[in-house]
Amino acid sequence: MASEKTPLLNGVENGEPPQTDAQIQNISKDVAETETKAGWTKQQILTAVTLSLMNISQTISFSILAPFYPSEAAKKGASSAEVGLVFGVFQLIIFITSPIYGNFIQQIGAKTMFLSGSFILGGCSIAFGFLDKCPDGPVYVAMCFVSRSIEANGCAMLGTASFAIMASTFRKNVGQALGTLEIFSGLGMVLGPSIGGALYTAGGYLLPFLVIGGIVWATTLLSFFILPPITDMPKMSGNIFSLLRIPGCIIVYLVIAGSGMYLSFLDPTFSPWIQKTFPWMTVGTIGLFFMILPAVYALSAPFSGYVSDKGYQGSMSVAGLFLTGISYFLLGPSPWLSWLIPTTLPLTAVALILLGISIGAALIPVFPLVIRLAKSRGFEDNLQTYGLMAGMFQSGFCLGGFVGPSAAGYFTGQFGFEWATSVCGFISIFLACLMLTYILIMKSKGQWPVPIPEEQQDEEKTTPNSVESPTQVN
Repeated sequence: MASEKTPLLNGVENGEPPQTDAQIQNISKDVAETETKAGWTKQQILTAVTLSLMNISQTISFSILAPFYPSEAAKKGASSAEVGLVFGVFQLIIFITSPIYGNFIQQIGAKTMFLSGSFILGGCSIAFGFLDKCPDGPVYVAMCFVSRSIEANGCAMLGTASFAIMASTFRKNVGQALGTLEIFSGLGMVLGPSIGGALYTAGGYLLPFLVIGGIVWATTLLSFFILPPITDMPKMSGNIFSLLRIPGCIIVYLVIAGSGMYLSFLDPTFSPWIQKTFPWMTVGTIGLFFMILPAVYALSAPFSGYVSDKGYQGSMSVAGLFLTGISYFLLGPSPWLSWLIPTTLPLTAVALILLGISIGAALIPVFPLVIRLAKSRGFEDNLQTYGLMAGMFQSGFCLGGFVGPSAAGYFTGQFGFEWATSVCGFISIFLACLMLTYILIMKSKGQWPVPIPEEQQDEEKTTPNSVESPTQVN
């Protein structure tokens, strides 16, 4: 194979002078990039399939609780605030542990971390189904916290490894790859509540957890054979705090945390509110309403990733944050709007649709933006760097995932659902203004889009004085 291609690269067949090693490497790089644009490689396809299967299983495992757990927990003596904390502690543990796993992904290994996390996730999902046998009151609540905390540890390992593997495998199109992965995250969030409601109706409290735990374990076994080994793991110093010290990263981190909060805010509060407001609705119907936000999020995520990769990360994220704030004002609606807009099911559906679109637009573009910020400060383009970014992404998202349901349970209990959603809307508007201010400051300094060394080198190669022929730079 080498003997057929080498003479052609050296120009011998055309009677030209032999080419240097550097020229041959440039040609090989162009060929590789052409193949990437033409289609995914076998390893990319296998990786995408494996991560997508696990992503949908993971999100189903998390969202399956929403339609029935709040009422079941209330029967066992748990307050609305405790129910919110049971949802929130899952994200709190991921927030704490994700940076740790991101920092040690090199030593543990991306595939090993992925498989270990998924095994823990499946086991704890099954264990949670037996908690209704616990005594009522504090013992039941404590066991819920313990089970969810261990499960969250597995989820942190799984999520950190998934982001790192995806970013390392699809380096040229991170936004689109992440958008594709988020299709299955959204699909899991769509199917979770409806599957949970249906299985709960058919077989009681235990059945949903047995089914989803078994699916996660089956996907783990499949992943062991399908997921290719990830070998791009050169040693590198640094941790998540190295990223957060980069100007702009702390703002992006807050945006990620905000997105996690917006997606999880309704988990402990929406079901009781909609049952009280529309008492004729069944658990199955409520499960269908839970499907709206994640379904729209899943459908819009690839478009958000596509636009993001075209260089519109900042503007898309700002627009998404503003629209998220407006959507939360409509959900309820806000007490300031109640005199003008009555509470109806169509309005609730419209607000959920807008939330699905806007949260995807706010969240998807920031991962490529973090990559640009890191590269601008000299971080290497390797798996260890992507592991740090994934840890930061997971940490921020799950910080919001903890604050969301915890704050929702408290504010709804103290002030009502409509005031609670209004607070969430104002937080989103504030983050939109903060992100917009940062972008305008960077533009005034001539540093937006964030410049990275490799693009500057490509621009130098395309100058008229360059010996090589110019190439198109997006």
